[in-house]
Amino acid sequence: MANDNPPVSTRRGDDGTTTLLGAGRLGKDDPKIGVLGDIDEATSFIGVARAESEGEIAELLIASQRLLYRVMGDVAMPKEDNFVGEDDVKFVEKELEKWREKTELPKEFVIPGETRLGSLLDVARSVVRRAERTLVAAGYATEHPDAIRAVNRMSDLLFIVARNADKKRTLSRGS
Repeated sequence: MANDNPPVSTRRGDDGTTTLLGAGRLGKDDPKIGVLGDIDEATSFIGVARAESEGEIAELLIASQRLLYRVMGDVAMPKEDNFVGEDDVKFVEKELEKWREKTELPKEFVIPGETRLGSLLDVARSVVRRAERTLVAAGYATEHPDAIRAVNRMSDLLFIVARNADKKRTLSRGS
């Protein structure tokens, strides 16, 4: 039986380059590749949190992953119209407000670790913040302003949702 699956390893990257659609071969240390790697890592950490969640949180996290994939599209593929636009920023802002209304924020500095899901969301948040920094450092703030705004708001949203996930344990402790 023949295997029709494409190869996972082409060995073409052994020279320190990688193929990026629309950009040809780039060095693996190219800032664009760094940005894509950070966003991919953020998406993966959000996925780990999503695997531990359910209901509204799980739905929000898959929507966040899809948004980050569109941010990756903006970075990877040169085109006149961006994949991420004002509607995406408004979506994140609407979710941020919705979760803020139903989540009481702690009055002191948050030390992650109250719950597993909250901790995973905090890791995802910190990786999203790093992705935002590399987006800005690579010069995408002017090229993709809505992507930067959406990613910036997403880190705030993940913080709020993490506190929401933590509140169940805080309430059970009687604090």
